[in-house]
Amino acid sequence: MTLNFITETDSSDSSSENGETSGNSSFNEEDSLDEDEVIDINEQPVFDSSKEINYKTKYKQTFEEVISSDDVYILNLDVHKNGQSLRVATALSNFTCNIFDIDAGSKSTRACLEHEKKIVDVKFGSSSTQLSSIVYTGSEDGTIKLWDLRLKEKCVSVFKDDTDAELKPLSCFDVSCDGRFLVAGTEVFKDDAFLLFWDIRTTNLLGGYWDTHQEDITQVKFHPTEDKTVISGSTDGIINLFDVTQTTEQDALQLSFNTNSSIANLRWFKNKNDDSIISCVTHTEDVQLWHTTDSSPYSIIPRDTISSSMNVKPDLFSQIINCHQTNENGNIMLLVGNDNSKGEHLQSLDIINDGPELSPRSLFKNNKQIVRCSWYDYNYGILLTGGEAGILNVWVPSDDENNSIDNTGKCTLKELPKVSLKNHSSKPY
Repeated sequence: MTLNFITETDSSDSSSENGETSGNSSFNEEDSLDEDEVIDINEQPVFDSSKEINYKTKYKQTFEEVISSDDVYILNLDVHKNGQSLRVATALSNFTCNIFDIDAGSKSTRACLEHEKKIVDVKFGSSSTQLSSIVYTGSEDGTIKLWDLRLKEKCVSVFKDDTDAELKPLSCFDVSCDGRFLVAGTEVFKDDAFLLFWDIRTTNLLGGYWDTHQEDITQVKFHPTEDKTVISGSTDGIINLFDVTQTTEQDALQLSFNTNSSIANLRWFKNKNDDSIISCVTHTEDVQLWHTTDSSPYSIIPRDTISSSMNVKPDLFSQIINCHQTNENGNIMLLVGNDNSKGEHLQSLDIINDGPELSPRSLFKNNKQIVRCSWYDYNYGILLTGGEAGILNVWVPSDDENNSIDNTGKCTLKELPKVSLKNHSSKPY
């Protein structure tokens, strides 16, 4: 991997202009309403129960636990599944990351990993040798920490860019599919937004790119099977695709896609022809689907279409939580909710024939929070969600939608056994 080497002069004086992306104007998000339109923000969203029959894939909630109280959110989560066991990492708004085990032996463990500022993401080790013992956390404090849960002193490596006196504030990161490299995106720092790369084996900063985005980088994703391919997204509305084996940033930049919107979320998918697909969720709650060979999205699903497909009135507060692949043919579902009240109306919608048409898929009844993050395993249909009430939920497919949670609030977990999340002083293994 060959990258630009960062020096103090480069980071302060480098131009943010780039020939590949010049002419792509920054997107300014503006909410526009008719002058006569009146919105009652206190009106409670109501689901049209007559449409429930259209939601064919039934789910039940098999686990519910308040991870943290005192208005602490679950901002991000990642899950490692091994047989019937789930190891869950939750990044919280109090700068900590909690690790929980839910398994068939009713064993639970807990670890608390800390940063000095907000944790922007959390990921388990991606290579087969790392399994679930390795956790990465990235933070606005400018560091990515590697934790080994088998050790007493769990933080074994810290990755940072210390070429300036002040660490660059990280906004996102990812791990390559072979577990060898890290990439992180930053907020604008001294007039530039950076993509930074590290070798995990040595913690050495390999270098970075700083000419291809003009505003904060919000998303960065390695390709799930091609370890040298990276995409990045920014509030400047540009998705960039890089081949990081190239010598210079200009040569590494293979494609730029102009979404004409501010980018909130990027995901990789494979369709039935094994073609790579990029899903993009914007900050205006629209969805775009891109082939990596096209100059424009092959599908755009606007917020109005998503809102009307949810069968909830009023439909002013719909939110897209995530995009998830539902089978090996590359079919995609949208996990959607609302950001008003307690966010009770959590559901999923299938994208039909590449969109923009949507069809109801599942209702997730008795959700008690505005959901901020999710994880989905399409082989088993298991969904995990976390959100603004600090609640971790596990949802599983079931013909019986009635929850297996008794009146005391404890989970009987028929599909996954009951788990206590009390702190344990012993090692995780």
